[in-house]
Amino acid sequence: MNINEIFSEAVRLDASDVHLTAEQPIFFRVAGDLLKFGEKLMPGEIEEFLTKILPPRAAEEFENLRSADFSYVEKNLHRRFRVNCYHQRNFPAATFRLIAEKIPSLEEIGAPVVFKKLLDAKQGLILVTGRTGSGKSTTLAAFLNELCKIRPCHLLTLEDPIEFEYSTEKSFISQCEYGRDFLSFSKAVRSAMREMPDVLLIGEIRDSETMLAAMEASAAGILVLATLHTKSAAETAMRVETMFPLVQRDSIRDLFADEFGAIISQKLEKNSSGKVICRSEVLTAIPATRALIRAGKYIQLPAAMLANRAAGMQIMN
Repeated sequence: MNINEIFSEAVRLDASDVHLTAEQPIFFRVAGDLLKFGEKLMPGEIEEFLTKILPPRAAEEFENLRSADFSYVEKNLHRRFRVNCYHQRNFPAATFRLIAEKIPSLEEIGAPVVFKKLLDAKQGLILVTGRTGSGKSTTLAAFLNELCKIRPCHLLTLEDPIEFEYSTEKSFISQCEYGRDFLSFSKAVRSAMREMPDVLLIGEIRDSETMLAAMEASAAGILVLATLHTKSAAETAMRVETMFPLVQRDSIRDLFADEFGAIISQKLEKNSSGKVICRSEVLTAIPATRALIRAGKYIQLPAAMLANRAAGMQIMN
C-alpha cells in the first residue's frame, strides 16, 4: 500500500475522508459521495501502516479498547488528518478526515450572519450542532480564527484530537488534546477556569458533567463554544435538559436559559450545481427564547425563530 499515493489522490480529488480496511478497496468521500480507488488491501498492509503512525497512547487504546482517535500529519503533503482507527470483522480499519490547509473565513464557508454579531460576545455558551461530518469543527475554527485576529484574547481549546492549529500575533493560544494533555473533559473545563481563558472551545460535549461545567464556565464570564450531535436547535435545547436526572431538570433549564448565547445547527448538502453547501438553523438568546427554554416549551422554538428573524434567527428551510 503506497500511502503517499493514496493521500495524494485524496488531496487531488478534494476528498473529505479516506476509508481503509482489509479485504476491500480504498474509498474516498468526495462531495458526500463514495468513490472506489485501487485494489483490495491486505490485512498486513493496514497493520503495518497503522503501526507506523499510531502515537503510543493511541496504540495502547487501539490494542485494549479496539478503537482510537488521534491526529496525523502527512509530512510529504503538509496535510493534517483526524484519524479514527477501529476493527471490523476482526480486521483493522481506519477513517482519515482531511483537515483544510488553512482555516477558511466565515464568508468562505457561508456561515450565517449571526456569527459576525457573536464576535462581540464576551461570555455565554454557543453550541454548533449537526451530524458527524456536517462541518461543525470548520465552522468553529473559522469563527475562532477571526475572533483571535480582531481582539486580543486567551483562547483555550480542549479537543479529541486537535484538528486546526491556530496561530495569531494578537492572542495567546493554548490547545490541549484529550489523552495527552488532559484525561477528563469535565475536569479540564473546571481546571480551565483557573487558567483565565477569555474563550474556551470544548471539542464535543459528551456527558452531563461536561455540559454543567460548560454552563458554569459561561456563568463565570467565559465565552464557551462547543459541539453536540443534534439535528436542530430545538432538539439541542431539549437534549441539554435530558442529559440530567429528573430532579435536576428545572434548575438545568433555568441555567441553560440564562447562559446560552446561540445554537447553530447545520448540515452539508449539494445544491443544484452539485456543489456542497452548508445550511444552517440559528437560535439566539432573546427574552422570548429564554422564556420558552425555561418553561421547557421546545416545540414552540421554531415559531419564535421565524417571528424574530431580525435577531439573526432562521430555521433550516
